[in-house]
Amino acid sequence: MKTNENLLEIRNLHTYFFTNKGTIKAVNGVDMEIQRGRTLGVVGESGSGKSVSMLALMGLLPWTAQVTAEKMSFDGRDLLKMDGGE
Repeated sequence: MKTNENLLEIRNLHTYFFTNKGTIKAVNGVDMEIQRGRTLGVVGESGSGKSVSMLALMGLLPWTAQVTAEKMSFDGRDLLKMDGGE
């Protein structure tokens, strides 16, 4: 097992939802990294973007969402380039 490499790395995550009333910015510039064997707790007020950030990482947001990031990788794999089947 690689010990000094990040298992998860997120740089400048932004998430938008497109609605009939306009665009809603749900997540604005989130950065995080988790090293192998470590744990990260995500806490914050209701509506602060915790759930939307995690759903974006897993590709589980509805079609009305747009996710952008400078980097979003898990175990060395680029999450932004994966298709729905992966």
